Amino acid sequence: MSEAVEELNYNDYTHDFTGEVGNIQDFSRDFLLGLARVFEDTLNFTTYAHVTTYAEKVGVNAAMDVAARVSRAGLRQVMPMGRYIAPPGWDWKDAQYQAIPFDVQTEDLAKPALLRLIRTYWDQYLKGHNYFIDQWTKIIPEEDVWLALPDMYQMIIDYQYPKLSKVLNIEPVHVVDYLKMACMSIDGTMGYGGEYIVINPDYVVLNMRRCEVMQRYMDEGLYPPARAFMNCTFEQRISAPFFPGCKLDINIPPPDLKFKEGEPFCVWTYTRGEENHRLAAVAPDPREAAIKIAKGQEARRVLKLAKAPAAPA
Repeated sequence: MSEAVEELNYNDYTHDFTGEVGNIQDFSRDFLLGLARVFEDTLNFTTYAHVTTYAEKVGVNAAMDVAARVSRAGLRQVMPMGRYIAPPGWDWKDAQYQAIPFDVQTEDLAKPALLRLIRTYWDQYLKGHNYFIDQWTKIIPEEDVWLALPDMYQMIIDYQYPKLSKVLNIEPVHVVDYLKMACMSIDGTMGYGGEYIVINPDYVVLNMRRCEVMQRYMDEGLYPPARAFMNCTFEQRISAPFFPGCKLDINIPPPDLKFKEGEPFCVWTYTRGEENHRLAAVAPDPREAAIKIAKGQEARRVLKLAKAPAAPA
């Protein structure tokens, strides 16, 4: 068990926003149990959201056939559906592993096992969405598939967020509250991260330096470059519902997906309130600011220049 697991055991997220993604090791076993249950419910709901969204285009029977294919692939759940425990490399043809059913429920798991389970759910969720898109684009024009995604994600958020709010023990109001929700949600995943610069509770900038799609799924062949860039162009529309009452701007990568040294994949600016919208509008170029932050040059000062009045025209 890591030192972080031993030292921190937050029971909720009422403390300050940590600016981290995937730091579930900082939370208690009871917190992780609640989080895993939310994820299990959301994984099941995801299938409903996809079928409800795209059945309007292909009919219920065809949509359910797609869901069945996905459920046999990337959205298979590990727990509590798995009813047997066996050593790594098990083979049911070997008589010593042909045991009677042994029910393992989420509630039975210790903290290290819950950490592994939640990371598995994160992985399944994102890959499941990708596999759904694979299937929809075979029977629906790809543009129509992407155009329907924001409303589908809105359904998932409306289902997940009330449950997540209870586990975190917060009622989100400010940008930093919604970032807590987003970073802990099944949509956050451990695969995304970078520097969160909190200028004030309603003005935050993220320099995203790790992108699961760019760094892993493209390498594994799960995301072809064209789809990866399409995902970038739709990211603002897909992600905005995660921050109701807030404004989200994303400086996306170039179409060739090539970056300067020290440049993040993308820069996200979250604001709430007219004054913060105005400050963000007069801030320095987010990519250049991000490169300076990466090099350790005037890290905080660069983006805090946004607080200065705009120069006269």
